[in-house]
Amino acid sequence: QRVPKTCSVALWGLDAIKTGGDSVGIVLALVGARTIRDSTGRVARFELISLDELGRPRCDVVANVSALFRDQFKNVLELLDDLMLRASRADEPVEMNFVKKHTEELEREGVDRASSRMFSNPSGDYGSMVNERVGSGNWDEAGELGDTWVSRNAFSYGKGGEAGNARPEVLKALLETTDRVVQGVDSVEYGLTDIQEYYANTGALMRAAEDARRRRGWEG
Repeated sequence: QRVPKTCSVALWGLDAIKTGGDSVGIVLALVGARTIRDSTGRVARFELISLDELGRPRCDVVANVSALFRDQFKNVLELLDDLMLRASRADEPVEMNFVKKHTEELEREGVDRASSRMFSNPSGDYGSMVNERVGSGNWDEAGELGDTWVSRNAFSYGKGGEAGNARPEVLKALLETTDRVVQGVDSVEYGLTDIQEYYANTGALMRAAEDARRRRGWEG
């Protein structure tokens, strides 16, 4: 079975609170990492699992971070950002580590901070604006909604003062290889058609990824 090169994972604040961080666990599982705790029991870092133990290539992950998660879990974003940087520098063959493969491809093109994977709205701002466009009827083609999502979510977060820097070239390159979009649903009381943020974020992201793959000439 083919391992996806890149998966998008939704990191939403309320979902993370209600599930105890299931979405973060999904990211760790895809990349191939585990938590390391300090003497007080707090998570100190995320450690890469060896490829021998993992038994498959490391998937690359682009995180669709909600503004609430961004504001409430800055420490988690820093730990995940550090993990992706270390994965991109791991002494492993690129065919077994898609984080490294994609990062090195971007670096050869001169892209700065090519290991960025935590993307959200501009600092202090909220929402993808996709639902506003849909509600007002201000769109003609579905691709316009994907483009709106990209323009509103191309801002990178992580360690070292990375707090909303615009990195659209990294996000767009990752979308070209994204063929799986993971959205956790933490309750059986509602579904994908009940909350507008599902189509405004996950739906628009899926369309942006489909269009990016199509432009690249790869249909997944």
